[in-house]
Amino acid sequence: MTDKIFQEKVGPVALTIVPTQKYKSNKIVFKFRAPLERETVTKRALLSILLETNSKKYPTQTDFRKQLANLYGANFYTTTAKKGNEHVLTVIFDMIDGQYVSDGNHILEDAFAFIEEALFHPNVANGAFNEETLAREKENLKSSLEGIYDDKIRFASKRLIEEMFRDDAFRFGSAGILEDIDAITAKDLYEYYLQFIAEDTVEIFICGDVTKEEVMPLIEKMAFAPRADRKGVFYTKEAPKEVRVIHEQQAINQGKLVLGYQTDTLFGDEDFVALQLANGLLGGFANSKIFINVREKASLAYYASSRIDSFKGYMVISAGIDEVNYEQALSIIEEQVVAMKQGDFTEDELNQTKEMLINQLLETNDQAQGLIELVYNNVLREANLDLENWIAKIKQATKEEVVAAINKIKPDTIYFLSKGGEELHGKNNI
Repeated sequence: MTDKIFQEKVGPVALTIVPTQKYKSNKIVFKFRAPLERETVTKRALLSILLETNSKKYPTQTDFRKQLANLYGANFYTTTAKKGNEHVLTVIFDMIDGQYVSDGNHILEDAFAFIEEALFHPNVANGAFNEETLAREKENLKSSLEGIYDDKIRFASKRLIEEMFRDDAFRFGSAGILEDIDAITAKDLYEYYLQFIAEDTVEIFICGDVTKEEVMPLIEKMAFAPRADRKGVFYTKEAPKEVRVIHEQQAINQGKLVLGYQTDTLFGDEDFVALQLANGLLGGFANSKIFINVREKASLAYYASSRIDSFKGYMVISAGIDEVNYEQALSIIEEQVVAMKQGDFTEDELNQTKEMLINQLLETNDQAQGLIELVYNNVLREANLDLENWIAKIKQATKEEVVAAINKIKPDTIYFLSKGGEELHGKNNI
């Protein structure tokens, strides 16, 4: 059961407690947020890796993990993501609730001491990060980013975003830019770390059986400097007057077709839930038009689906196809979009999609991280879509509202990766 959420500013950081007794563990999440920019995105990705592997007191990964083991096998890790044009570096600490272990009275205090060590005392000497550690993590980041090239589904999606938002910082991935890694020195990164820890907007979320009386003194002791409040920057993009078509080739066996649409709808907007349902009917679930007509009936696709990004306002339709089927698959996909805009779906299909969307939300709500992300989305957009309200809006949505929402989407870019040589051969048909 989840009790009433507590939210309060603690010094320069915003605290949200999601009290619940449904888990035997507590999750502490720090969200560091800054504008998404090429100059800083790769440094933030490297910082993310360094913060989760070592610190001044625990300079090796073995030392770092040994201390976590001492905290009853706690888990500490970081992630990077983008929400619209905001870059979010997330620090996560998972720990058992102190009431389930002997001598657990101090475990929450010990957890915050560990987080403070990781955040405020990096492995630095003479104004620079440890050279050997940074060199290793730069290679790890390179390997991770190079892996996107080998995963052709991710690669095609990445290329679509780069083309759709070619004049917008949103084109940069949250995990950094491969070409920018080598130029970052240990001194550069430490100088950026000082800016990061001093200026990022910080939001802390704690989900578990904890109280504000336990948590607030621990946060007040952390050395966060005063900083200006900064709201997130969220905006959509207009679709071009003519659809852009990009065809590239690689030595692959299966073509990747990706279509991008601008939706002009963001999380929390009046028609956000209706657009979610439209996406579900179009390609979000196994009963959707794209899945049934492209994959099942025409047998043209190895996979076919659609998804929406609710912080940048776009939709992506993806399909894995043989390149000889390009024209036919594209035609059928576009027919499904037109059919949706014309309201070619039944009330039964809409109700079935509502049930699947509600079940998806309930599954998310069963996980502490899901609960936190739901609250965070509302914080960022100053929205009121808590689980109860969200489900109510799904149930109340009408067919007319769904049709109106899907009629707002406009085609932006079609990207197709097909069989060819080892090198990319870009061909912009504009």
